[in-house]
Amino acid sequence: QMKRNPYKYQDINTGEWYREIRDLTWLQKPITFNRPQVDLQRNRDWSYLSSGQLSINTLDGRVKVNPVCHGFDQYFDGTWKFGLAKLLKTSGKWYLHISATKTVADFDNQTVKHVVGIDRGLRFLATTYDEQGQTAFFDGKIVMRKRAKYQKLRAKLQAKGTKSAKRRLKKLSGRENRWMTDVNHRLSKTLVQ
Repeated sequence: QMKRNPYKYQDINTGEWYREIRDLTWLQKPITFNRPQVDLQRNRDWSYLSSGQLSINTLDGRVKVNPVCHGFDQYFDGTWKFGLAKLLKTSGKWYLHISATKTVADFDNQTVKHVVGIDRGLRFLATTYDEQGQTAFFDGKIVMRKRAKYQKLRAKLQAKGTKSAKRRLKKLSGRENRWMTDVNHRLSKTLVQ
């Protein structure tokens, strides 16, 4: 990005423009990342050991760690095939997202009793259609109105820029995320029922 956007400046005396190609030596301090993450290849960068530990390749050599998994023991029974993994740090904790696949028996049309198609959106949170021709719409006006309210409040606080405004922004962000997660959870529960 720095090479693509060279630094341009104008000489005060002559009015002539100059371009300076930027590289890493041009920086005053090193680049830092707020959410460091890396993609790991199975059996090269990471592996699951028979002892239940994860072996992860790092710049300082391989590291063996004991993962904390609640309710995921079913995926480590040997029937699932693991693939790529993404290692990332969020809120001071490290997480490993592992992709897993499993071969299942062929689909049998005779055992299916009820089929429902679902389309997720913004104007309508969900629209459903089943094999009996019944359609259900879940309106998203209330959600859009509340999100617009949060957006307006965020813009106002960001324009203010004070320390307390930033603290309020952080609290507001968590509140909106929790609210939207709850709305989605209640919607999915209703659809399943």
